[in-house]
Amino acid sequence: MGYSPAVSKRYYPRHMRKRTFAAVLIPLLLAGCATPVERSEITPKLYPVAEKNVAMSVLEARPYVLSGDKQPKFEGIIRGGFGIPHTVYRPNRPEDERFVDLVAGMIKDGFAEANASITVVVMPLGTTAEDALRKMRATGAGRYVIVEVVESNWTINAHRERHEASRYKYDFAVYVAGADLPVQSKRFTGLLEDELSTKYNVFDMHSISYRKVIESMFADPIIQRALQ
Repeated sequence: MGYSPAVSKRYYPRHMRKRTFAAVLIPLLLAGCATPVERSEITPKLYPVAEKNVAMSVLEARPYVLSGDKQPKFEGIIRGGFGIPHTVYRPNRPEDERFVDLVAGMIKDGFAEANASITVVVMPLGTTAEDALRKMRATGAGRYVIVEVVESNWTINAHRERHEASRYKYDFAVYVAGADLPVQSKRFTGLLEDELSTKYNVFDMHSISYRKVIESMFADPIIQRALQ
């Protein structure tokens, strides 16, 4: 039997071709390319702080993590050819590393590049900002910083066109206080929509997004003044 375009379209309609493409694309999104992201691209560029004794904690406040619906290391999902969400986790990281630990490490690296030393204080799941501030006062630090992750998740739509495939939603609250400083705070929310990277896997791609959000938070005048 010869090739028939009509038969081809009957058995491989457009939506089926997109689903097949998505099934092939998902492993590529996770694997990325052979060259890992450069450290400089995921290290926030932060301003130096006058206070040399700073303690910081990043808190998990995402409701679906606190309820146990998602693991503390949750970052995002990929929707395949049928739009079904698949939770994916960052490879080659410590098994017990939480998302808040990842963010804390990025912030610490950013301040280290700015010649400032910050001590990260790990708080257990469920710690509120008020509890954390109370515990941080006991450290004796000149300034203590709390970053509360109220929301942070991304969705990759592998079944859609590349230019409309990535959505990252975030909501962070930052608190700065000290022995001589009442609590200063600000909320940072947003939605970043971007193309899929042709260079990096989805995790490295979103690490760059996290870097941009961290930079914007610590460049805010309220937060900057509080750290001086």
